[in-house]
Amino acid sequence: MISKLLQRVTSGKDSRKTVAAPVATPDISRVIKVKPATPAPVTGMVDPDDMGARAEAAVDSLSAQFETWMANDLQRLRAAWERVQSADATPEDYRGLFLVAHNIRGSATSFGYPAITRIAESLCKLLTRTRAGENVALINLHVEACRAVFRSAGHDDAALQMADAVCDALESRVLEDQSPAA
Repeated sequence: MISKLLQRVTSGKDSRKTVAAPVATPDISRVIKVKPATPAPVTGMVDPDDMGARAEAAVDSLSAQFETWMANDLQRLRAAWERVQSADATPEDYRGLFLVAHNIRGSATSFGYPAITRIAESLCKLLTRTRAGENVALINLHVEACRAVFRSAGHDDAALQMADAVCDALESRVLEDQSPAA
């Protein structure tokens, strides 16, 4: 019996196995015509200075809208904060507040508001470990600080120094809350 099994394995034949007939593959080249790719025409060298000037012009044309976009983002932050403060706030409401803060953190520097980026980042850190009803005063300070920095941003050096001081204080407070109790 073992010799018969060995013969089958070495010869590759299996009496139970049936061999399927080969399937004809249809020739689709008559149905689908593939055009050869044509390279884009070369019109000359691209001037890097010209490209840089065009990019700067595009950013400058958008920069007028940055203030409006930032104001809208801060309105969304305030609205999300108000939803979280309601008595029937859900974890999804907290997630919404986090997402708005996260979006502000990602865009504020591009819009010319680096201090708001710092505050929003600190708020995101705070919200990652906050449960419903906790850290209400500190969250409120972050939201109001974002709004205050926006109103005073770019006015003078004193406003920038004040914004940095606010950022430092909020970041320090959030770090204190993260430290394990002694």
